[in-house]
Amino acid sequence: MDTIDVRTTAGTVRGTLTGQVAAFKGIPYAEAPFGPNLFQPPVPRSGWEGVRECTDYGARCPQPSSGLFTDRATGEDCLSVNVWAPEGASRLPVLFWIHGGGFLMGSNADPGTDGTSFARDGVILVSCNYRLGALGFLHAGHLDDAYATASGAYGLADQIAALRWTRDNIARFGGDPGNITVFGSSAGATFVDSLLGCPDAQGLFRRAVSQSAAGAPVFGFPTGAAEAVAGIMLAKLGVPAADLPTVGPDRILRAQSEVMAEVQRGEHPECGRMPIPFVPLTSGDLLPRPPYDAIADGVGADVELIIGTNRDECTLYALMEEMGASETGMSPGAWDADPALQDQILDVYARNHAQDSPIPPEISMASERAFRIPSLRIAEAHRRAGGSTRVYQFAWRSPAFDGRVGASHGIEGPFVFDDFALPITRTLIGEHPPQSVIAAMHGAWTSFATTGDPAATGHVPTWPQYTTPGRPTMVFDETTGVADDPDSAGRAAWNGIDLRL
Repeated sequence: MDTIDVRTTAGTVRGTLTGQVAAFKGIPYAEAPFGPNLFQPPVPRSGWEGVRECTDYGARCPQPSSGLFTDRATGEDCLSVNVWAPEGASRLPVLFWIHGGGFLMGSNADPGTDGTSFARDGVILVSCNYRLGALGFLHAGHLDDAYATASGAYGLADQIAALRWTRDNIARFGGDPGNITVFGSSAGATFVDSLLGCPDAQGLFRRAVSQSAAGAPVFGFPTGAAEAVAGIMLAKLGVPAADLPTVGPDRILRAQSEVMAEVQRGEHPECGRMPIPFVPLTSGDLLPRPPYDAIADGVGADVELIIGTNRDECTLYALMEEMGASETGMSPGAWDADPALQDQILDVYARNHAQDSPIPPEISMASERAFRIPSLRIAEAHRRAGGSTRVYQFAWRSPAFDGRVGASHGIEGPFVFDDFALPITRTLIGEHPPQSVIAAMHGAWTSFATTGDPAATGHVPTWPQYTTPGRPTMVFDETTGVADDPDSAGRAAWNGIDLRL
């Protein structure tokens, strides 16, 4: 295997060259966020002498063990980026990937997110690690002013630092620092929405793609709830706030698991309604307002946006809970609104339910509540503020589990990356994913990053801006095309309903 060296602002890195694609993995962009750096904003990586081998992925940020993503080891020195670029690249567009994982898990080494296919098609891909769970989103500044900077949003601060690293270094890999598109799925998409409304992130990216954002946090995580979670965590750790830097990550993760289990059992109502109470704080210095409010007021209006969801997001969560997973907050029974209101909305879905569909109306209602409606509200806010906005729906329904998977949460990812390496992918999608959907999604994302027009290369039909009342939406299916206001009855049923935490 051939190698290739690139000089970055911190020192020279060595990657691998396979065919015409160079890959650099595990490039550190910040110091290890532990010890004196625990619950602090990321510290730029100090320089090194000689050549740093960047031929294998770096450590995952500390997180609970899970077989869903990768068995790669966690480690304290975990703030790294990967870069895939065509050999000899110059001034190419850049896609910046933010992984998902429920704010608790995942990394830039997750199978299914290799950047080779994008580099093959003339786009450089960068992917970043960021702090997760309590380590990334504890409101530690409530406990001690020493942790106040980026409090409750340390993981978001990591992403901003990785974007700054990309801006300062990507030209050395052949990229255009003025043409960066951030994109992510699930929690990663929630971060895309957050960055769109984050004052400190403005100017770091030109375009954004939000794929199935976990919607509730974009409307704000209340300060009171974040303070309550921080107080309970400190009590479980049994140390004064000033001594938090002496606590190892394993101990913090154990306390995190205990707090989550108690919150999900309803033991701490003061911690709010999020079953995962470790999400970015709003009202802090990084997110002074909920992202939705900031976007509505014009923050990020100069960023071109694609935003969308999958038609049957919550089938995955319902299947997980059937198999014994803990409460996710996304399943049909998780909404705690007035029962009469729930029945009123469910009736709309029941009346529009196809009798031969294996996706019950309860799943459709939960999918819209947790994902589609929040994303449409972000789209409408961005459009009203003058931003270029396009909306999509991923509607291809997998036949797996007798059709009960449908167009589930996360199923669009392999189609975007043209990478089906994640082991569970074949289980959820089958052995023969439709090539037309791969070509449409991967081609549209590549075209959008390159030109700002996802239809410029002809992989999808003309994709108009999202406007009301027409609400044109690109529907990705065996045959991809634009539909006006798809599933309109369900969408309209949520008019005027508050989805804030």
